[in-house]
Amino acid sequence: MQSFNWLSGSRASSLSNRRNHTRSFPSHVEPLESRVHLSSTVESFDGTGNNITNASWGQAGTDLLRLAAAAYADGVSTPSLPSDLSARTISNILNNQANPADPSQELQTVDRQSLSDYGYVFGQFIDHDLDHTPDGGASFPIAVAAGDPIGPNALPFTRSQTDPGTGTSTANPLQQITTVTSYLDLSQVYGSSQIVADALRTFKGGLMKTSPGNMLPYDNTTYFTPAQIAALNMANDAHAVPQSQLFATGDVRGNENVELTAMQTLFVRNHNQIAGKLHKAHPAWTDEQLFQEARKLNVAQYQNIVFNGWIPAVLGNNALPGYSGYKPNVDATISNEFATVAFRFGHSLLSSNIERANNDGTRIADVNPNGSAIPLAEDFFNPTILNPRGVVDPLTGHTSSDIGAVLKGVADGVSQATDLMAVNAVRNLLFGNGGFGGEDLMARDVQRDRDNGIPDYNTLRIAMGLPAVTSFSQITKDVNVQHQLAQAYPGGVNTIDAFEGGLAEDHVRGSDVGPLFQAIMVDQFTRLRDGDRFFYRNESFNAEERSILQQGNTLAKVIAANTEITNLQSDVFYFRASVSGTVSGGWYDHTGLDRNRDGTYGPIPQMKLQLQDMEGNVLATTVTDSRAHYRFDQLSGPASVPTIAYGLSAVGEYKIVLVLPSGMRQTSPAPNPVVVGKGDTNIQGVDFTVSLPWNHAHDWPGFGR
Repeated sequence: MQSFNWLSGSRASSLSNRRNHTRSFPSHVEPLESRVHLSSTVESFDGTGNNITNASWGQAGTDLLRLAAAAYADGVSTPSLPSDLSARTISNILNNQANPADPSQELQTVDRQSLSDYGYVFGQFIDHDLDHTPDGGASFPIAVAAGDPIGPNALPFTRSQTDPGTGTSTANPLQQITTVTSYLDLSQVYGSSQIVADALRTFKGGLMKTSPGNMLPYDNTTYFTPAQIAALNMANDAHAVPQSQLFATGDVRGNENVELTAMQTLFVRNHNQIAGKLHKAHPAWTDEQLFQEARKLNVAQYQNIVFNGWIPAVLGNNALPGYSGYKPNVDATISNEFATVAFRFGHSLLSSNIERANNDGTRIADVNPNGSAIPLAEDFFNPTILNPRGVVDPLTGHTSSDIGAVLKGVADGVSQATDLMAVNAVRNLLFGNGGFGGEDLMARDVQRDRDNGIPDYNTLRIAMGLPAVTSFSQITKDVNVQHQLAQAYPGGVNTIDAFEGGLAEDHVRGSDVGPLFQAIMVDQFTRLRDGDRFFYRNESFNAEERSILQQGNTLAKVIAANTEITNLQSDVFYFRASVSGTVSGGWYDHTGLDRNRDGTYGPIPQMKLQLQDMEGNVLATTVTDSRAHYRFDQLSGPASVPTIAYGLSAVGEYKIVLVLPSGMRQTSPAPNPVVVGKGDTNIQGVDFTVSLPWNHAHDWPGFGR
């Protein structure tokens, strides 16, 4: 992770954007004591006035931007790519992660950038801060072929809500709206309107509302008035629990899954612990002063984590141009292509289970005989799983936990790979909560592209300054994927849905996505940074503020400050671990000697070793190098069966097994299992010694005699 300086940002290179040619703009920020008194310097909840000249830029309730011209089939409003196959058929061809040899089992992939599950968990948390386009428009069902296991009926789907002043002609095509602010301002925590922000506050000591156990408040009249409940409008898509049992958050989607709800809870707790510190240091401050200052510092910590943690992990170091200050002619508004295409890449990263762990990395106690992991298919809109009292959730039969167990589990393993494939829980069981009637998230992504008038993959590449491809082989080197793309898009490369084409691309070096998604996300995050008057690097902070901010300048620190979890890798966006050692040996003859003639052991190259789990499944195989050294890590592989994640890709116990050739014997005792309790665990010195019959010693290069 990059080092972080809370002082004003560097003035390196200026951003030149094809829509917004920028210039440096000096800013003035008042000292703390005056700033907390001046409402003109407090960021609005709905984004209004962040840009003084263009007050509606980034405002909740405004249109998404377009990076490419709308491509509606009629030029006005009808969905794009009408001649393509059904979105569900496309998903069945391209996105199915089932094991071909046994469709009841899933292939397990490992992210090649070693992203932990925070790649998608924190990514979704960011996404819910930046955009929300409700559906509920005209019906646009997804056709399902005969015999499809998710059928026989078409999948329900309604079109996005749109700006009523658009869609009148080819000169004024339909435009989608976003109901939340575009800025990285923690609107998913504080809300995107004054009424929601006020509803979530206690108006005492600068604190936000919580429920017993330091959890989020519940969406009922114990915590809110009926008018506030209506304004919060918490979504309950699965209808698995009564509305009154949902948590209330600044974003309607806060209960969508337990990992997201844990993140929502974390940053409410973080606000309150900052407010508590401020109140102790400044007992005379009003509730408003404490609240706004805690909000400002909470947002600053969050923005730093986004730009110095999540973005480098996903897009690579130095993916964005250098920061050269706030630019008032840069529009930070979210683009349709970002919201609808590129920022949905994380759907491929999702795993089938949500792990929950103690601080030492062991799984929490659970009455469920299947263990403490929550199947993703049973997790949608079920906040009952989060309860520090350890009650039994009636929906899943699992013991509930505090958020720390979930946040530790998210850090404790490598995510699925960013590729075309998606797990069954989101491709067949979305919002079904383990039963029937689920939906297909990948098909919905494709359908939403078409609904919003997103152009085909090649047209969008050209709009982003990338060359058009002329063959499927130019998208990916994977021949199997090339064949699948040709099957899904018999009309050729100019008919590919942008979402599917972007997922299929070979990745940019050092990035977890291909060139199209990389270009769209770099454009968006650069504008979010440079076009935000309240961006943390455009602010100045006094010594007290800097001290508070440094205490939460990584996500690991924020988790440790607000939960019982302290045993985390320093950068929780990666899971990296390894075990290594050597193999050395001598010879034996009728006298039973086990060493070389000079009394030493010599290095043995090309010795085969296996990394196994405690059930004896082979997770990876390697051989010693010329120095007799071996190493297993999260990228070692493959596994003996494709339904087991390969390599040292999660916390747990592992065995290192030496595979001996005929006639050779192991003279060292079998090593104890190695225990990995968190990322950044690198176990060395798991060494072996062997001996070989004297008359065969020459068969092994490097075997000293």
